[in-house]
Amino acid sequence: MKKFIILGVVIHLSIVFYAQNVEKKIDQIFEEWNQKDHPGGVVSIVKKDEVLFSKAYGQANIKYNVPNKVETIFNIGSVSKQFTAMGIVILSIEGKLSVDDDIRKYLPELYDFKHEITIRHLLHHTSGFRSTPELFGLAGWRDGDAITTEDDYRYLCKQTNLNFEPGEQFMYTNSGYILLAKIIENVTGENYNKWMHNHIFIPLGMKNTFVDEANNNANPQIATPYNEFEEQQFSKGENTSLDIGASNIYTTAEDLTKWMSNFRVPIKGWEDAFNKLQTIDKLNNGEINNYAFGVFMDDFFGNKRIYHTGGVPGFLSFAEYYPDDELTIVLLTNFTSYDVNNKYMMLSQLFLKNKTSKSENLATIKEVPFDAELAKKYTGDYWNVKENYPRKIYLEKDTLWYLRANGMKSPLVQIGANQFIIGGIKAFVSVQFEIGEKKKMMVSEKDKKQQYFEEYDSSPLTISEMEKYTGTFYSSELETTYTISLVDNQLIGYHSRHGEFPVKVLKRNVVDWAGMAIAKYKYNNKKEIEGFYVSLNRVENVWFEKR
Repeated sequence: MKKFIILGVVIHLSIVFYAQNVEKKIDQIFEEWNQKDHPGGVVSIVKKDEVLFSKAYGQANIKYNVPNKVETIFNIGSVSKQFTAMGIVILSIEGKLSVDDDIRKYLPELYDFKHEITIRHLLHHTSGFRSTPELFGLAGWRDGDAITTEDDYRYLCKQTNLNFEPGEQFMYTNSGYILLAKIIENVTGENYNKWMHNHIFIPLGMKNTFVDEANNNANPQIATPYNEFEEQQFSKGENTSLDIGASNIYTTAEDLTKWMSNFRVPIKGWEDAFNKLQTIDKLNNGEINNYAFGVFMDDFFGNKRIYHTGGVPGFLSFAEYYPDDELTIVLLTNFTSYDVNNKYMMLSQLFLKNKTSKSENLATIKEVPFDAELAKKYTGDYWNVKENYPRKIYLEKDTLWYLRANGMKSPLVQIGANQFIIGGIKAFVSVQFEIGEKKKMMVSEKDKKQQYFEEYDSSPLTISEMEKYTGTFYSSELETTYTISLVDNQLIGYHSRHGEFPVKVLKRNVVDWAGMAIAKYKYNNKKEIEGFYVSLNRVENVWFEKR
């Protein structure tokens, strides 16, 4: 009996020592946040049913010296999407809608794209809808302009084209979840905010969770959001995206941890709902899309996880569950900084093992004798049609070189008649050439989409050619106009709200709007420019007609 008592004491002391050691390491990660007048956040870690760690750091409000507490409330940004998805799941279980319904059944004002867009497409980010924040920027709205749900819906109803055919690819966009919130309201006949409160937050015991479309809730527990504009200098974050469905749910680390625990053992009666939330479907080409209903489903260093991250000006959030380890990690902060991601990485590594297999051994790739005569046929200037950037392939001293736009070059190691690998880098990247009417190049890296390039004419434009790019161009989808002029032999763009900006010719008929967007000119049968298509992040081919 004495031995068992001693053994029990030893085990207890070991657990206590481990907990103290972990707490010390976490404190070291977030030590910076406890400096004077520094915003911070809350960390919550649960293993099975046991709370391993729960602690607050830094200031919730610097001006009034209010510290963050574990009860502090944060805007969780895009982590909100899984709650909107749950609203749709509940309505589908109740038989009030089907995720395979055409969205125009509930939103008839939307344009008929001749391709059916289902609720399932919206949930998976495969609808093809252009993303509203970027649409507003292209339409002339500036940072700081308030954007409401009504503004979003009005502009989405103006759209007559999609980024791609529904189901063709995954492209993350807030637009789909804004429309899902609208569907919830139209199906239930209730305000989204109140419906979510009564049918999700309260039943799941999330008493400190709510939707705030106006971002003006007077709850004293809400942290003040901060951005760092200089070292140790902070400004208040202003979230002007006043829309719902995709963002703007406020909660505590405790409430969010409660929610995430349902991925392990759902509250009685919610089993079917949380299982449906993890629905993974395939794209039209058969590829798996790892975005389920409002959550990502993937591996993190070989660890299976269900997760989402979120961010609005001054707030960042991480909510992750690791099924194999039955581990939940939640980090909420009122501090926007690139370093927050690094801190989360360090935090997660305290509890997770790296289960990834070793990368492909390049020594197993057999190099073949270099054929200089054949390599000459592959030289030239190549253009990535989808991503809009160049690569140059040239031959020098019996080596075929791969030159990037930034001037960095790598040797191509021949492993086949028309196949090479890029040398001098750690990753295994293969390059394959095709000789036809136009030379083509395919660049492939493991677990990444293949990049396609076509040979193009890289010679500079003449002044007379540049003059053809000028004029006034109007988009009916955005109800806005851009003017392109030639000033001192340089193309200049102008918008009434953005002012002037430089236009750089990337290649014939493709120009860069000061890094903001790419415009591709289109010609009619008479070889006259009739307009251009503008693309930017999450927005593809918005048509502007020449006036």
